[in-house]
Amino acid sequence: MKIKQVVALILAILAISFVFSIGKASAAESAKFDKLYCVNFATLANYPLDALLFGVGRGEKVNVPFQLCLAKSGNTVVALDSGFTNMEIGQKWGAKDYVDYKTAFAKVGIKPEDVNYVTIGHAHWDHAGGTGAFPNAKFIIQTRELEFAAGSMTQNKQAKAGFEPADILNLVKLNWEGRVILVDGDVQDVIPGLSVYLTPGHTAGTQTVCLETTKGRACYTSDAVYMYRNINEDIPLGFGLNLYQMVESYKKIRAAVGNGLLIPGHEPLLYSEPEKHGFKKIDDRTIAAVE
Repeated sequence: MKIKQVVALILAILAISFVFSIGKASAAESAKFDKLYCVNFATLANYPLDALLFGVGRGEKVNVPFQLCLAKSGNTVVALDSGFTNMEIGQKWGAKDYVDYKTAFAKVGIKPEDVNYVTIGHAHWDHAGGTGAFPNAKFIIQTRELEFAAGSMTQNKQAKAGFEPADILNLVKLNWEGRVILVDGDVQDVIPGLSVYLTPGHTAGTQTVCLETTKGRACYTSDAVYMYRNINEDIPLGFGLNLYQMVESYKKIRAAVGNGLLIPGHEPLLYSEPEKHGFKKIDDRTIAAVE
């Protein structure tokens, strides 16, 4: 082969490699979420602080937000947790000021039927009780959480606190219908740009969900972490199965978040002072991490 032909071949290979690398970079960029909101759809008023922070602030009360988060990447819309829609159950626990999802989501231009995927951080009533609001979604849950909630957990009266039979049966039904994505432990890119981490303690299969966004990584802990003080001071939750596992999970969450944004499951400060925690206030119930 002549020198000119060799040079031409090398240049052609380099050109193809360059185009391929640009294509990969573009695909990676397109997988990043360019919208991320959190919505406070109800409130648990005057809740004991020591139920959130084990052994801390006995006698103190706090208003706790019930929230879920919404993320968008291109035509893909993800809800982080399903919240709850049965106000009879909510009122039993003390929930007030409920706003239906259609109204709450309208603030950010999303309809419940737009949601393609819902991550279920764990199967407690206030995180897995809203699956029926998302008619076109698939639900991402840890295998061990569903197995625990539908199996051995039912034999333990203490462990049953926080679970509603109707929610668990509905998840089992959705699984039979092919609308559940079961994950086992830490899984990268369950869908493009979304990874999950097994962070047990609150329940057997509590998971933390991390998104790659155009502003960096953002991780939603569901109830692996209630408040920033839990993880910043290694304080276990005041409610859950295993205190040791909770604190061990904090280590994994800190590593997963890195320099990114941490979103706890029930942090009042997110809505009282969102700017201090990396969010923009849209209104009293809605904040934006990426917009």
